[in-house]
Amino acid sequence: MNDYSYIDSALYTFRALCTNVVDGDTIDVELDLGFDTTQKRRLRLLDVDTPEHKQNNFLKAKQFTESAVLNKEIRVQTYKAGNFGRYLAHVYYPTPNGFKELSEELRAANLIKANSKWNKE
Repeated sequence: MNDYSYIDSALYTFRALCTNVVDGDTIDVELDLGFDTTQKRRLRLLDVDTPEHKQNNFLKAKQFTESAVLNKEIRVQTYKAGNFGRYLAHVYYPTPNGFKELSEELRAANLIKANSKWNKE
């Protein structure tokens, strides 16, 4: 069973719609802030580093993320703004068996860069 005890340390948890996939670990979302208020943000997935454009498996990682979250209602836990103004986040997407955490699924599919300091061991 996965240990999600870190969830309590998240700044905020939101429903969101993924509107664009930049690459395997960066997505654009429209966050539902409640009371008919939304905000567009670029999010960087925590705990994984996927290949960049023109690197091996870039397209596979991007397509995996697109398949999981693009144009779907997801759950987002934000932490803080990281480099390039992107918020760092854990992203959970719906499956027939409940929600899955996108970073974990990218890691399980071996779609992360080897030896990156951003990958959670």
